[in-house]
Amino acid sequence: MEEQIRTEESSPAQSGGAQANNLAKRINFLEKAGALGDLEDLRRESRELDSLVNDATHIVALDNVEAMMEFTTSRLNERFIPTHLAFIFAPVEETVPVSYCYRNLKPDGETFPVFYFEPIRTFLLSRPYIISFREMKCAFTPNFFKKDFLAYEPEVILPMSGIGGIFGFVILGKKLVGGEYSDLERMYLDRLVRFLSIGIQNKYSHEEAITEPKTGLYNSAYFMKRLKEEISRVNRYGVSSGILMLDIDHFKNFNDQWGHLAGDAVLRALAHVLTTSVRGADLPSRFGGEEFCVLLSQCEEAQLFSAAERIRKAIEALKVPYKDQICRVTVSIGVCPLEPSWNGSPESYIDRADKALYHSKANGRNQTTLYRFGLLSRALELNSDGSGEGPDCGCSAG
Repeated sequence: MEEQIRTEESSPAQSGGAQANNLAKRINFLEKAGALGDLEDLRRESRELDSLVNDATHIVALDNVEAMMEFTTSRLNERFIPTHLAFIFAPVEETVPVSYCYRNLKPDGETFPVFYFEPIRTFLLSRPYIISFREMKCAFTPNFFKKDFLAYEPEVILPMSGIGGIFGFVILGKKLVGGEYSDLERMYLDRLVRFLSIGIQNKYSHEEAITEPKTGLYNSAYFMKRLKEEISRVNRYGVSSGILMLDIDHFKNFNDQWGHLAGDAVLRALAHVLTTSVRGADLPSRFGGEEFCVLLSQCEEAQLFSAAERIRKAIEALKVPYKDQICRVTVSIGVCPLEPSWNGSPESYIDRADKALYHSKANGRNQTTLYRFGLLSRALELNSDGSGEGPDCGCSAG
């Protein structure tokens, strides 16, 4: 009986040894069959996919194309450094393509030769996947690619795809170290560029939705949305902001005399004055027809009036060449501060600015009127002390 017990007690150890021996045999078999290498490849690909998900989340959260480019090049820098890198795309129909060119992942200021854009884009329409330059150039006539293109030392071409199809491509030069691009590197590049393409197209689509095409300024719907947000901020924190409403004087007569194409040229020139006369945080908008609005944040009453006068005088001095003529216009401006004590709606502030604008037009045009709670104050010139307070016209705001 004791011998039997000792035998039973020793059997678990013997069993464990047998299991370890069997496991070693199985591992050896898998290794010989190459399965362990496949498993490691799967793990490596899984890590790449996790990294891509993080990269994609970051790219689509960025609010401008330059930041997307900077992030993308930083990700490539962690893996390999191509001698040249170029992003060439035209996300909006009938626009000249833009290019972002890098040498050793540093911006070099070069402009990609536009001549090659449409032929390569058309080629990629039928082959919308990553492709080597050696393979791609076989589809073109001999010597099609000149020195200006070959200077990029192209190794790999990747399409940039969006809702409307191929809208650009990426050129990668040879790697500085490490030989040719591996299959895993190509997979990462292909998917990263897909996410980048989505981010770029989303950005441009958003801009198209909130701007109007003729001037490139924000449209009235977006202006009203931002105005509502600014009113909430003013009411909550007690800061001072304001809006300007501008109207081109006698614009119908101008169009009748010079034609609508000349009128369009004036609208674009005026829009340029607005965008270059305000700060980056301010919001110039085309409100409709010949009317424009500007939302000025963190701006006291005197500063509002000063900004309006600066814009008015810049437009008065504006000379717009059209054919063999020089076109000139003036504007009337209404100014309305956003005051915490008023607690008004966006529509009520627009109405007050419009009343001030009407006062400017009714009293001779080419002037600025400041709306104050309870009255309108008209000023043609700033006081010598720079306060921006003009003479009070005493007109009722009714």
